Amino acid sequence: MKLRIVLFVVVLAIVAGVFYRIQQRDAGGDTKRGGDRALSVKTVPVAVRDFPRVIDLPGTLEAAQQVAIVAQTSGTVLQQQVQEGDAVRAGQVLFSLDARPAQARIAQSQATLAGARAETVDAQNKVERLSPLMQPGYISRQELDDARLALESARARAAAARAELDAARLDAQYAQIRAPIGGRVGRIAIHPGSLVQAGGEALTTILAPGTLDVRASVAQQDWPQLAAARAQGTVTARIFNGADHTLRAQGELVFVDSQIDATTGAVPIKVRLASAPPELLPGQGVQVRLLLGTVPNAKVVPEAALQHAQEGTYVYVVRDGKAVVQPVKLLRELDGEEVVEGALRAGEPVLIEIPQRLKAGGAVKLEGATHSAKPAGAGPRR
Repeated sequence: MKLRIVLFVVVLAIVAGVFYRIQQRDAGGDTKRGGDRALSVKTVPVAVRDFPRVIDLPGTLEAAQQVAIVAQTSGTVLQQQVQEGDAVRAGQVLFSLDARPAQARIAQSQATLAGARAETVDAQNKVERLSPLMQPGYISRQELDDARLALESARARAAAARAELDAARLDAQYAQIRAPIGGRVGRIAIHPGSLVQAGGEALTTILAPGTLDVRASVAQQDWPQLAAARAQGTVTARIFNGADHTLRAQGELVFVDSQIDATTGAVPIKVRLASAPPELLPGQGVQVRLLLGTVPNAKVVPEAALQHAQEGTYVYVVRDGKAVVQPVKLLRELDGEEVVEGALRAGEPVLIEIPQRLKAGGAVKLEGATHSAKPAGAGPRR
């Protein structure tokens, strides 16, 4: 009985071993066949075309014509004739200051001028009386010179009084603060009862309607290519929304500073917009793209195709049905496209999604194709 049990166990072990060997052999065969199977990959053809040369910069919108309204004489604000956001015309009164001090100075200057004029007339008459008496010797030369000196002094006092009168009249005129240009009133910083100083804080600003400018700065390393583009002709620009990069307007480079800003190390520039869309306002941040020309016959691949390693950048190219590693050098990039330099031909399919199991030289087929990829130069199958 025991012998039968031992024989049964031995036979069972032999059968299990044979089954295990067969299972392992089948699994190994499946693995081998799976390794030889071509991977399906997504590709795009290499494009050879003209590629734009641009400089992207952050910028700030400002009104092409904007005036800060500053008091030209000191005084208390009596009236505010406009409100924030009002449209005004050139010459319209915006604020009225207390003109009584200027009126008092006018009256005082007028009295001083009248007295100086009377002294001038009296001194003139005296000189005219004494002049004939000096030749016969009735008066000395010194007496006539003193009379003439008194006349010049009287004339000088009259001139000073006249100048003070003119200044007082100007201050009276400046008490009426008027709009130098037509436009829209900005934020008002003062209100009736406030004391303002001549040349002090701006009372408000007026923005002329229409054209907008964009202020920006070009880095030193980008300046040579901008200078070269300007030498070829007009440099145009595109203005994008800084948040979603939506094209908002187009413009033209109208100003480049003659020196580098020592604070920022960049060259200040100004772009004038061809039109002012209503969604753009002064003070708003935007993205400026200066169009400097094109790079002819550039090799262009998507950003997703470019791979990075310690040795440098490369792409996977489908050649003879295999994924071949092709080293490339990145020259420039724009909006998800890369200009590269390397042994690539127009129409060659490059991988834009890299499967985890992909190895250099591994067999691949283009996604959706029933056969392997075409030979190099044939372009991707679609």
